[in-house]
Amino acid sequence: MNDTEIQTIKQISESNNLEYLVAVLELSAAMSGVDTISEIARRNGISPNGVMSSKRYRKIKIGKQKMAVKGARDLGLPF
Repeated sequence: MNDTEIQTIKQISESNNLEYLVAVLELSAAMSGVDTISEIARRNGISPNGVMSSKRYRKIKIGKQKMAVKGARDLGLPF
């Protein structure tokens, strides 16, 4: 990440403006291709367990829903 990206992330993390945060979430979701584990599995012709066990998909949690992003490798972080 470059300095501008780091500053942007810091600005987002310090914001209390709900409308701004929702807009960032929507834009991030649209641009990253994040989707549910089941939908990623359907699109790629594999099982949901295949998505969960693969390191080719970054798994993230949004609310109570587990999501995945194809092309962003899973780093095995605990959060």
